Amino acid sequence: MSVSATKTASLTWTISRFNKLLIALSSVTLLAATLLFSATSQAENTSEKPVLSALKPYSIKYKVVHDGDDVGTASRQLTQLSNGQWQIAMESDISYYFLSDKRQETSRFAVDGEQILPIMYQRLSETSFRSDSTLLQNFDWDNMIEQGSYKGDQWNQPLKIGYLDQLTQITLVREHLLTQRPIPAIDISYRGSIRHHEFKVLGQETIKTRKGNIKTAKVQLNEKERDRQTNFWFALEHNMLPVQVQRIKEGEEQAKLIATDW
Repeated sequence: MSVSATKTASLTWTISRFNKLLIALSSVTLLAATLLFSATSQAENTSEKPVLSALKPYSIKYKVVHDGDDVGTASRQLTQLSNGQWQIAMESDISYYFLSDKRQETSRFAVDGEQILPIMYQRLSETSFRSDSTLLQNFDWDNMIEQGSYKGDQWNQPLKIGYLDQLTQITLVREHLLTQRPIPAIDISYRGSIRHHEFKVLGQETIKTRKGNIKTAKVQLNEKERDRQTNFWFALEHNMLPVQVQRIKEGEEQAKLIATDW
């Protein structure tokens, strides 16, 4: 094989591996990274106490690992807005050889009793060799309609109570872990379709972190139609924050998020 052909083959292989990493990272940060909802400020009287145990402001940082190498960082913050709604913001920045990917995600939601109601979800992404893209979803609960757009495509679809976006589903998972109740199946609205997610608690596991050994509850999301699974490790003594997230496809680990500070 000529030198030119060898370089072309090497470039094709690198881009292919990077594309697989982006697919895994996108799902992990959306599902997992997502993962981090924690709850309202402590109220001075009992009538003001939050209904959901999983709602408490937080800030967490991750490192992103691919094939055993550190390839970037991610961060997540949950805050309560002045109007009583909540907002979770996530950023990720990865680089793999000469390729790069930057993403910003925001989800704003309301809480009605124990019901989480997404209001707006937005994702902005900048990726090497791809045009920048924006995914936007608006949830109108008064009229029970969702409006969305992505890369020129637009959609309207009916809403049902219980539908969540990519960044709010793990709030519900954490809430059920904190209150020691079975985790229900969750319907996710994503790009004009509904995805049905079922989570399974695998047991307790102690993992090593920069803050020492952490006792966790290991939970798995198995998506059979996509032949992939996502494993989450929720810290038992830290309000069930997800301190580790792993994406596996066709039996191979694609990416992992590891908490470095929270």
